[in-house]
Amino acid sequence: FDKMDEGDRTAIHEVMEQQTISISKAGITTTLNARTSILAAANPARSRYNPRMTPEENINLPAALLSRFDVLFLMLDRPSHDDDLQLARHVAHVHAHGRHPPREGGEVSVDLLRHFVAAARARDPVLPRAVADYVVGAYVQLRQQYKAGLQARTSGGASGGASGGPRASGSGPGSGPGSARSNIGNTTPRTLLAILRLAQAHARVRGAAAVATEDVDEGLRLMDAAHVTLDAQPAGGQHGLFGERGAARADAVSAIFALMVRLARTAAVASGSLQLLQLAYGDVLDRVRDAGYSEADLSRCVTQYEDINVLQVNLTRTRITFVDASAVQAAQ
Repeated sequence: FDKMDEGDRTAIHEVMEQQTISISKAGITTTLNARTSILAAANPARSRYNPRMTPEENINLPAALLSRFDVLFLMLDRPSHDDDLQLARHVAHVHAHGRHPPREGGEVSVDLLRHFVAAARARDPVLPRAVADYVVGAYVQLRQQYKAGLQARTSGGASGGASGGPRASGSGPGSGPGSARSNIGNTTPRTLLAILRLAQAHARVRGAAAVATEDVDEGLRLMDAAHVTLDAQPAGGQHGLFGERGAARADAVSAIFALMVRLARTAAVASGSLQLLQLAYGDVLDRVRDAGYSEADLSRCVTQYEDINVLQVNLTRTRITFVDASAVQAAQ
Protein backbone atom coordinates (compact mmCIF):
# COMPACT_ATOMS: atom_id res chain seq x y z
CA PHE A 1 0.00 0.00 0.00
CA ASP A 2 2.87 2.33 0.79
CA LYS A 3 4.20 2.01 -2.78
CA MET A 4 1.00 3.18 -4.49
CA ASP A 5 0.80 6.53 -6.23
CA GLU A 6 -1.01 9.27 -4.32
CA GLY A 7 -3.67 9.50 -7.06
CA ASP A 8 -4.44 5.79 -6.81
CA ARG A 9 -4.79 5.98 -3.04
CA THR A 10 -7.15 8.95 -3.41
CA ALA A 11 -9.31 7.01 -5.89
CA ILE A 12 -9.75 4.20 -3.34
CA HIS A 13 -11.51 6.57 -0.91
CA GLU A 14 -14.79 6.53 -2.87
CA VAL A 15 -14.61 2.78 -3.44
CA MET A 16 -14.21 2.00 0.24
CA GLU A 17 -16.68 4.60 1.51
CA GLN A 18 -19.53 4.45 -1.02
CA GLN A 19 -18.91 1.05 -2.69
CA THR A 20 -19.02 2.86 -6.04
CA ILE A 21 -16.49 4.10 -8.56
CA SER A 22 -17.05 7.10 -10.83
CA ILE A 23 -15.71 6.88 -14.38
CA SER A 24 -15.32 9.81 -16.75
CA LYS A 25 -13.46 8.76 -19.86
CA ALA A 26 -13.90 9.03 -23.64
CA GLY A 27 -17.07 11.09 -23.21
CA ILE A 28 -18.66 8.52 -20.91
CA THR A 29 -19.58 9.52 -17.37
CA THR A 30 -21.08 6.85 -15.16
CA THR A 31 -20.97 5.30 -11.71
CA LEU A 32 -20.41 1.57 -11.25
CA ASN A 33 -20.81 -0.65 -8.22
CA ALA A 34 -17.59 -1.73 -6.58
CA ARG A 35 -18.70 -4.08 -3.83
CA THR A 36 -15.67 -6.14 -2.97
CA SER A 37 -13.43 -6.86 -0.02
CA ILE A 38 -10.07 -5.09 0.08
CA LEU A 39 -7.04 -6.67 1.70
CA ALA A 40 -3.98 -4.42 1.84
CA ALA A 41 -0.51 -4.57 3.36
CA ALA A 42 1.96 -1.77 3.99
CA ASN A 43 5.57 -1.59 5.15
CA PRO A 44 6.83 0.93 7.71
CA ALA A 45 7.75 4.27 6.20
CA ARG A 46 11.34 4.02 7.45
CA SER A 47 11.87 0.29 6.81
CA ARG A 48 11.49 -0.59 10.50
CA TYR A 49 8.59 -0.10 12.85
CA ASN A 50 9.27 2.51 15.52
CA PRO A 51 7.36 1.62 18.73
CA ARG A 52 7.54 5.25 19.94
CA MET A 53 5.40 6.44 17.03
CA THR A 54 1.75 5.85 16.21
CA PRO A 55 0.73 3.34 13.52
CA GLU A 56 -0.32 6.22 11.26
CA GLU A 57 3.13 7.78 11.50
CA ASN A 58 4.88 4.45 10.96
CA ILE A 59 2.82 3.52 7.92
CA ASN A 60 2.79 7.13 6.67
CA LEU A 61 -0.69 6.84 5.16
CA PRO A 62 -3.54 9.31 5.75
CA ALA A 63 -5.82 8.49 8.67
CA ALA A 64 -8.85 9.14 6.44
CA LEU A 65 -7.82 6.13 4.37
CA LEU A 66 -6.79 3.85 7.23
CA SER A 67 -10.07 4.48 9.07
CA ARG A 68 -11.98 2.97 6.14
CA PHE A 69 -10.65 -0.50 6.91
CA ASP A 70 -12.77 -2.57 9.27
CA VAL A 71 -9.79 -4.19 11.02
CA LEU A 72 -6.07 -3.40 11.03
CA PHE A 73 -3.48 -5.82 12.37
CA LEU A 74 0.05 -4.81 13.28
CA MET A 75 2.47 -7.68 12.50
CA LEU A 76 5.96 -7.17 13.90
CA ASP A 77 9.07 -9.21 13.17
CA ARG A 78 9.97 -9.96 16.76
CA PRO A 79 13.06 -12.12 17.39
CA SER A 80 11.90 -15.54 18.59
CA HIS A 81 14.07 -18.66 18.70
CA ASP A 82 11.27 -21.10 17.85
CA ASP A 83 9.73 -18.98 15.09
CA ASP A 84 13.11 -18.10 13.58
CA LEU A 85 14.14 -21.76 13.62
CA GLN A 86 10.91 -22.85 11.94
CA LEU A 87 11.22 -20.19 9.24
CA ALA A 88 14.87 -21.01 8.55
CA ARG A 89 14.11 -24.73 8.25
CA HIS A 90 11.21 -24.02 5.90
CA VAL A 91 13.32 -21.84 3.59
CA ALA A 92 16.20 -24.34 3.63
CA HIS A 93 13.82 -27.23 2.79
CA VAL A 94 12.37 -25.34 -0.18
CA HIS A 95 15.83 -24.58 -1.58
CA ALA A 96 17.04 -28.14 -1.01
CA HIS A 97 14.03 -30.04 -2.40
CA GLY A 98 12.27 -27.49 -4.63
CA ARG A 99 8.94 -27.90 -2.84
CA HIS A 100 7.24 -26.96 0.41
CA PRO A 101 7.61 -29.35 3.34
CA PRO A 102 4.57 -31.54 4.06
CA ARG A 103 2.11 -30.05 6.51
CA GLU A 104 0.77 -31.85 9.54
CA GLY A 105 -2.94 -32.61 9.31
CA GLY A 106 -3.14 -32.33 5.52
CA GLU A 107 -4.03 -29.42 3.26
CA VAL A 108 -7.24 -27.99 1.84
CA SER A 109 -7.22 -28.09 -1.95
CA VAL A 110 -7.53 -24.84 -3.85
CA ASP A 111 -10.57 -26.09 -5.77
CA LEU A 112 -12.38 -26.99 -2.55
CA LEU A 113 -11.57 -23.59 -1.08
CA ARG A 114 -12.88 -21.84 -4.22
CA HIS A 115 -16.15 -23.77 -4.06
CA PHE A 116 -16.53 -22.96 -0.38
CA VAL A 117 -15.95 -19.23 -0.95
CA ALA A 118 -18.36 -19.19 -3.91
CA ALA A 119 -21.06 -20.93 -1.85
CA ALA A 120 -20.54 -18.50 1.03
CA ARG A 121 -20.73 -15.44 -1.22
CA ALA A 122 -23.97 -16.70 -2.74
CA ARG A 123 -25.68 -16.34 0.62
CA ASP A 124 -27.14 -13.06 1.86
CA PRO A 125 -27.92 -13.46 5.58
CA VAL A 126 -30.70 -11.25 6.91
CA LEU A 127 -30.44 -9.27 10.13
CA PRO A 128 -33.26 -10.18 12.56
CA ARG A 129 -34.72 -7.44 14.72
CA ALA A 130 -33.40 -8.96 17.94
CA VAL A 131 -29.86 -9.18 16.55
CA ALA A 132 -30.14 -5.60 15.23
CA ASP A 133 -30.96 -4.42 18.75
CA TYR A 134 -27.99 -6.43 20.03
CA VAL A 135 -25.68 -4.66 17.54
CA VAL A 136 -27.08 -1.27 18.56
CA GLY A 137 -26.43 -2.02 22.23
CA ALA A 138 -22.87 -3.18 21.50
CA TYR A 139 -22.12 -0.04 19.48
CA VAL A 140 -23.54 2.29 22.13
CA GLN A 141 -21.44 0.55 24.78
CA LEU A 142 -18.32 0.95 22.62
CA ARG A 143 -19.07 4.65 22.30
CA GLN A 144 -19.45 4.96 26.07
CA GLN A 145 -16.13 3.19 26.60
CA TYR A 146 -14.50 5.51 24.06
CA LYS A 147 -15.98 8.56 25.83
CA ALA A 148 -14.81 7.29 29.22
CA GLY A 149 -11.33 6.74 27.80
CA LEU A 150 -11.17 10.29 26.46
CA GLN A 151 -12.30 11.73 29.79
CA ALA A 152 -9.79 9.61 31.70
CA ARG A 153 -6.91 10.69 29.46
CA THR A 154 -7.97 14.31 29.84
CA SER A 155 -8.01 14.05 33.63
CA GLY A 156 -4.85 11.91 33.70
CA GLY A 157 -6.55 8.85 35.17
CA ALA A 158 -7.04 5.34 33.86
CA SER A 159 -9.73 4.70 31.29
CA GLY A 160 -12.86 2.93 32.36
CA GLY A 161 -15.65 1.16 30.52
CA ALA A 162 -19.39 1.24 30.82
CA SER A 163 -20.92 -1.65 32.69
CA GLY A 164 -23.74 -3.86 31.55
CA GLY A 165 -24.98 -4.24 27.99
CA PRO A 166 -24.65 -7.17 25.61
CA ARG A 167 -20.85 -7.17 25.71
CA ALA A 168 -19.57 -7.20 29.27
CA SER A 169 -15.97 -8.32 28.70
CA GLY A 170 -13.09 -6.97 26.63
CA SER A 171 -12.04 -3.45 25.82
CA GLY A 172 -13.60 -1.69 22.87
CA PRO A 173 -11.66 -0.02 20.08
CA GLY A 174 -10.38 3.32 21.19
CA SER A 175 -10.40 2.44 24.87
CA GLY A 176 -7.01 0.78 25.16
CA PRO A 177 -3.81 2.36 26.35
CA GLY A 178 -2.52 2.92 22.84
CA SER A 179 -5.54 4.92 21.72
CA ALA A 180 -4.03 8.01 23.35
CA ARG A 181 -1.41 7.90 20.62
CA SER A 182 -3.31 6.38 17.70
CA ASN A 183 -6.47 7.62 16.00
CA ILE A 184 -7.06 4.42 14.02
CA GLY A 185 -9.19 2.71 16.66
CA ASN A 186 -11.50 5.62 17.43
CA THR A 187 -15.11 4.46 17.72
CA THR A 188 -17.12 6.19 14.98
CA PRO A 189 -20.23 5.34 12.92
CA ARG A 190 -17.86 3.47 10.60
CA THR A 191 -17.30 1.10 13.51
CA LEU A 192 -20.99 0.22 13.45
CA LEU A 193 -20.81 -0.60 9.73
CA ALA A 194 -17.71 -2.70 10.36
CA ILE A 195 -19.52 -4.73 13.05
CA LEU A 196 -22.40 -5.40 10.66
CA ARG A 197 -20.09 -6.42 7.79
CA LEU A 198 -18.02 -8.76 9.98
CA ALA A 199 -21.13 -10.34 11.50
CA GLN A 200 -22.69 -10.97 8.08
CA ALA A 201 -19.41 -12.38 6.77
CA HIS A 202 -19.22 -14.81 9.70
CA ALA A 203 -22.81 -15.87 9.07
CA ARG A 204 -21.91 -16.59 5.42
CA VAL A 205 -18.99 -18.75 6.53
CA ARG A 206 -21.34 -20.74 8.76
CA GLY A 207 -23.78 -21.14 5.86
CA ALA A 208 -26.55 -19.50 7.91
CA ALA A 209 -29.54 -17.70 6.44
CA ALA A 210 -29.68 -15.16 9.27
CA VAL A 211 -27.16 -13.35 11.42
CA ALA A 212 -27.03 -14.55 15.03
CA THR A 213 -25.68 -12.95 18.18
CA GLU A 214 -22.61 -15.22 18.09
CA ASP A 215 -21.75 -13.73 14.68
CA VAL A 216 -21.83 -10.25 16.21
CA ASP A 217 -19.67 -11.41 19.12
CA GLU A 218 -17.13 -12.88 16.71
CA GLY A 219 -17.00 -9.61 14.78
CA LEU A 220 -16.41 -7.69 18.02
CA ARG A 221 -13.73 -10.19 19.05
CA LEU A 222 -11.89 -9.71 15.75
CA MET A 223 -11.97 -5.93 16.15
CA ASP A 224 -10.65 -6.26 19.70
CA ALA A 225 -7.89 -8.64 18.59
CA ALA A 226 -6.84 -6.21 15.87
CA HIS A 227 -6.82 -3.26 18.25
CA VAL A 228 -4.75 -5.13 20.82
CA THR A 229 -1.92 -5.32 18.28
CA LEU A 230 -2.10 -1.55 17.76
CA ASP A 231 -2.12 -0.99 21.53
CA ALA A 232 1.03 -3.07 21.99
CA GLN A 233 3.29 -0.01 22.08
CA PRO A 234 3.97 1.02 25.68
CA ALA A 235 4.59 4.40 27.18
CA GLY A 236 8.17 5.47 27.88
CA GLY A 237 10.01 3.47 30.53
CA GLN A 238 7.97 0.29 29.97
CA HIS A 239 9.02 -2.88 28.19
CA GLY A 240 9.28 -2.33 24.45
CA LEU A 241 7.80 -4.32 21.60
CA PHE A 242 11.01 -6.32 21.28
CA GLY A 243 11.30 -7.16 24.97
CA GLU A 244 13.83 -4.47 25.80
CA ARG A 245 13.42 -2.07 28.70
CA GLY A 246 14.53 1.46 27.94
CA ALA A 247 15.09 4.39 30.21
CA ALA A 248 12.28 6.83 30.80
CA ARG A 249 11.71 8.91 27.73
CA ALA A 250 13.02 12.42 28.02
CA ASP A 251 10.72 15.38 27.73
CA ALA A 252 9.79 15.56 24.06
CA VAL A 253 9.82 19.36 23.81
CA SER A 254 13.28 19.70 25.35
CA ALA A 255 14.68 16.81 23.32
CA ILE A 256 13.36 18.22 20.03
CA PHE A 257 14.66 21.71 20.82
CA ALA A 258 18.09 20.25 21.58
CA LEU A 259 17.96 18.43 18.24
CA MET A 260 17.15 21.69 16.43
CA VAL A 261 19.99 23.45 18.24
CA ARG A 262 22.42 20.80 16.99
CA LEU A 263 21.12 21.20 13.45
CA ALA A 264 21.44 25.00 13.74
CA ARG A 265 25.02 24.73 14.99
CA THR A 266 25.91 22.48 12.06
CA ALA A 267 24.35 25.01 9.67
CA ALA A 268 26.22 27.85 11.39
CA VAL A 269 29.55 26.07 11.01
CA ALA A 270 28.82 25.44 7.33
CA SER A 271 27.85 29.07 6.68
CA GLY A 272 30.37 30.64 9.08
CA SER A 273 27.71 32.97 10.54
CA LEU A 274 25.33 33.06 13.49
CA GLN A 275 23.39 36.08 12.28
CA LEU A 276 20.39 34.27 10.77
CA LEU A 277 19.85 30.63 11.61
CA GLN A 278 17.11 28.95 9.59
CA LEU A 279 16.12 25.30 9.28
CA ALA A 280 13.88 23.64 6.73
CA TYR A 281 10.74 22.38 8.50
CA GLY A 282 10.71 19.17 6.47
CA ASP A 283 14.32 18.36 7.38
CA VAL A 284 13.62 18.94 11.06
CA LEU A 285 10.50 16.76 10.88
CA ASP A 286 12.51 13.92 9.33
CA ARG A 287 15.11 14.13 12.08
CA VAL A 288 12.40 14.29 14.75
CA ARG A 289 10.73 11.15 13.41
CA ASP A 290 14.08 9.38 13.19
CA ALA A 291 14.54 10.20 16.88
CA GLY A 292 11.24 8.49 17.68
CA TYR A 293 9.02 11.54 18.16
CA SER A 294 5.94 12.60 16.23
CA GLU A 295 4.96 15.65 14.22
CA ALA A 296 2.62 16.61 17.07
CA ASP A 297 5.64 16.68 19.41
CA LEU A 298 7.46 18.98 16.98
CA SER A 299 4.46 21.27 16.68
CA ARG A 300 4.16 21.49 20.46
CA CYS A 301 7.86 22.30 20.78
CA VAL A 302 7.71 25.01 18.13
CA THR A 303 4.60 26.55 19.70
CA GLN A 304 6.16 26.73 23.16
CA TYR A 305 9.36 28.33 21.93
CA GLU A 306 7.42 30.73 19.71
CA ASP A 307 5.57 31.93 22.80
CA ILE A 308 8.87 32.92 24.44
CA ASN A 309 10.16 34.47 21.20
CA VAL A 310 12.98 32.01 20.60
CA LEU A 311 11.67 30.47 17.38
CA GLN A 312 9.52 31.65 14.49
CA VAL A 313 7.77 29.58 11.83
CA ASN A 314 6.57 31.05 8.56
CA LEU A 315 2.91 30.83 7.55
CA THR A 316 3.47 27.94 5.12
CA ARG A 317 5.35 26.01 7.82
CA THR A 318 8.34 25.37 5.59
CA ARG A 319 11.01 27.24 7.58
CA ILE A 320 11.99 27.54 11.25
CA THR A 321 14.03 30.60 12.24
CA PHE A 322 15.96 31.17 15.47
CA VAL A 323 15.01 34.68 16.57
CA ASP A 324 17.94 35.00 18.97
CA ALA A 325 21.22 33.36 17.96
CA SER A 326 22.38 33.48 21.59
CA ALA A 327 19.91 30.69 22.33
CA VAL A 328 21.94 28.41 20.05
CA GLN A 329 25.19 29.45 21.71
CA ALA A 330 23.84 29.06 25.25
CA ALA A 331 21.96 25.76 24.76
CA GLN A 332 23.88 22.63 25.56
